[in-house]
Amino acid sequence: TTEQVTSYRALMIAGPSEKGQELAAKVNAGEALTWEDVSSANWSVANSSSPAGYIYPSLWLQERYGKTLADLDNAVQSDSYTTSLARLASGQADVMVSFGHIRTKNAKDWKEKLGGTDEMVKQTGIIGVTEPIYNDMIAYSKNSELMQDEDFRQALGDSFIEIANTDEGKDIISVFSQVGYEWGDDANYDGEREAQELLKSME
Repeated sequence: TTEQVTSYRALMIAGPSEKGQELAAKVNAGEALTWEDVSSANWSVANSSSPAGYIYPSLWLQERYGKTLADLDNAVQSDSYTTSLARLASGQADVMVSFGHIRTKNAKDWKEKLGGTDEMVKQTGIIGVTEPIYNDMIAYSKNSELMQDEDFRQALGDSFIEIANTDEGKDIISVFSQVGYEWGDDANYDGEREAQELLKSME
């Protein structure tokens, strides 16, 4: 049973290529992208088991166009987000998919190591954002006698939330790219249920 959860979103990031800039400009102007827009771009994606690098971006496409990353004409699988970033910086890819904080996490490397010619935030644009991905949680076993005590569960959960609100706690949980905890709800995982259905349909 879920107690505390953390979530993030996946991004569709357009790069400095001519096509990438065209897509970003259209989104920044408030225009909706068409399937022709997205399918004509070169995409860099992760393997099909990656939540942020494949599954949730596929759900994003499915909700808008009734298609997934597998339906794109020009999608290349990368072995890592770093490889995708390098492809984006060089113009080999027009769009990449990734976890939500990649632009802050890799801002320094964009020019120094990945081949960008200006600041990452100036050369890239977000053209799509997925629903929250709840892939980290603190859970308890219903078979544990100790965890049957509702007061204990509440106190333990509140303690995790409180620790994560301290500077020391933030340092500890930042190892997992987490920023805090909140009480979860079963509905938080509706997106994950959709993701599992998508995975089954791809088998």
